[in-house]
Amino acid sequence: MAIYVEGRGLANEAEPVGLMTEGAAGIAVIVLAVIALAGISSAILASIATIVIGVGLMVQAFNSAAESAKIAHMGAGTDIGGEVMVDSLCGVTGIVLGILALVGISTAHLVPAALIVFGGALLLGGAISMRPRNLPMVNPGSEPRIVSFQGSAAAGGMEVLIGIAAIVLGILSLLLVGSGVLVLVGLLAVGAALLLVSATFSGAVMRMFTATAT
Repeated sequence: MAIYVEGRGLANEAEPVGLMTEGAAGIAVIVLAVIALAGISSAILASIATIVIGVGLMVQAFNSAAESAKIAHMGAGTDIGGEVMVDSLCGVTGIVLGILALVGISTAHLVPAALIVFGGALLLGGAISMRPRNLPMVNPGSEPRIVSFQGSAAAGGMEVLIGIAAIVLGILSLLLVGSGVLVLVGLLAVGAALLLVSATFSGAVMRMFTATAT
């Protein structure tokens, strides 16, 4: 007989990888966007920030895949393949667009396009993280049970809102001439979202593992 458990406990210790990777990328993007908003090499810094965000999304996908592998090793099925795929594809797209913009190929169009891609990644990622998920846990010598867990609703909602804002700012930047400020504001918001995800990602995973031990 399966036991349905909803885990709401807090982790005693958090995995430091998230904060040191996509969190670092978020901080770097925020710094680059602020400097660019001050009028210092705006186009170059915007292109670099685009590449950094792409790398941050790739790292986020790797972290999600690593946690998925850990859960699978414990005998549980996983349901985060879609999130990993979205972050990976959007990260690669952002890196390619950022490199092309950095070498001077239509920077005014490629960076806003990358911002739209990043907004879509945040929108989908936030929606996926807020969806309740059930994991069947199989422990040797004990009856199988299903653990229900859900990501932070506040963090997921912020991701969705920032994603929508990034998409809108990216579209406006493509339509309006001389709207580099909008792109930088959008990149600043995406950097803040990466920092937010890094601070909540480990906690959500640890809460799930805590539920299995209770």
